Amino acid sequence: MENPLINALLTDLYQLTMLSAYFKTGQHRRKVVFEYFYRSAPFGGLYAVYTGLADVVDYIQRVRFSPEHLRYLGGLQIFDEQFLTHLEQFRFRGSIESLREGEVLLPGIHGMRVTAALEEAQLVETALLNLLNFPTLIATKAAHVKFNAEEKPVMEFGLRRAQGVDGALTASRAAYIGGADSTSNVLAGFHYGIPVAGTHAHSYVMFYPDELEAFHRYADIFPQAALFLVDTYDIYQGLQNAIRVALEMQKQGQQARGVRIDSGDLVYWSIVAHVLFERVGLNQMRIVLSNDLDERKIAMIHNEIRRSVRDEGYLREISLQVGETVDKINAETVIDRLSFGVGTDLVTGGDQSALGGVYKLVAVERDEAWEPRIKLSAQPEKMTNPGLKKVVRLLRNGFLVADLICLPDEEIRPGQKVLGINPKNPLQQKVYDDFDAVETLHIPIIHEGELVYQQPSLNEVKRYAKSRLRSIRLESRRIDNPHTLKVSLSEGYWRYKQSVIDAVK
Repeated sequence: MENPLINALLTDLYQLTMLSAYFKTGQHRRKVVFEYFYRSAPFGGLYAVYTGLADVVDYIQRVRFSPEHLRYLGGLQIFDEQFLTHLEQFRFRGSIESLREGEVLLPGIHGMRVTAALEEAQLVETALLNLLNFPTLIATKAAHVKFNAEEKPVMEFGLRRAQGVDGALTASRAAYIGGADSTSNVLAGFHYGIPVAGTHAHSYVMFYPDELEAFHRYADIFPQAALFLVDTYDIYQGLQNAIRVALEMQKQGQQARGVRIDSGDLVYWSIVAHVLFERVGLNQMRIVLSNDLDERKIAMIHNEIRRSVRDEGYLREISLQVGETVDKINAETVIDRLSFGVGTDLVTGGDQSALGGVYKLVAVERDEAWEPRIKLSAQPEKMTNPGLKKVVRLLRNGFLVADLICLPDEEIRPGQKVLGINPKNPLQQKVYDDFDAVETLHIPIIHEGELVYQQPSLNEVKRYAKSRLRSIRLESRRIDNPHTLKVSLSEGYWRYKQSVIDAVK
């Protein structure tokens, strides 16, 4: 989908003032290299799901200043006519290498490298950060939600709480890539082909004289998709009414899909609903849970169901609620019925509303050679990795062992012993000798202004993301105290980086 708002003016003013300064001093065509990466993984995890490449490609191919843009810039009384005339011919003629969209991106590993004339690489910084940071954040959130939902269906319900129209569309696409199975956002369904899902609101039930009539009318109109929202008045009575309508549908050869519970004790009412469905043979009925869910609440629901059904006192409470003795409940059969509708936290990032992705200069061309550039900081974690480099991923039995930052000409093969050095603490070192596969992560996207990359479909990106997430061991995806995913510098690259630091000092 082409977004008309993604154009050359999608930038910060200081990018244009820098371009003007470079142009005035004759430096604007010097070749440079910038890299995009982030420092800390979001949501207390260890990884991100790299998302947004499709919009970056679209932007890069179309970035230019229209006459309207130039008239606006001229009206700011900041730029002279010579510079504005120069901008008329602006095109991106550089090269971009990137991870594939949907790839697992670890902290400190560059997701994208831009090699271009200084004015080209500088101008695109703001747009690239905008187009990569937010969708990567949301796709990562969706991956955490889906993982803690134990692969059960997840519906993205966030349109009404999203950050504007563009934020809603971007979030729906990113959430789908990261793991959501459907969206309530019809516009996202139209533009991207994402499956749409939804039931009815409380106002639908409230409109009719009583809940039972509302359910009957809904079943009449949607006999193949009837899923009843049961918590408008009294959840237990709502379940009873949903069961009554579902049994009537069954006699007519139709099948209700299930119920949705949007308030109250979701653990308790999930168990009650399951017991009631089992008692009357409605084994196909699903239970959709919503109400400000996130990955932690979903994990809690699963854990509490498993714990609750083992408790005799809890079973007595369930027995009193349903009016008959319940001696035993299989927790997994309850959990298998569940689906989750996740809204606000999924499309906004919840407590973490931004990904701190950055775009840093790492090399400048001089006399047909590359001079490295490094940012030194009072905060060691903000030091950058200078110069040209490559990244290889070490795997064992299909699982990620480490990402290794190497010199461009280093060859890493299975069977080697490779010393890895912690980028943040060189005293921490590890010998990697148990990997059985090596992957090169980055691929060419644009070469000297020409697209050399075939855009995959959205469903292909989603499948790719799913396969790559499966390369992370379960203990590295858990919600608390996940096991480390390692990023290391090769010994050769570490020595090179030290030489650059010594030269700067």
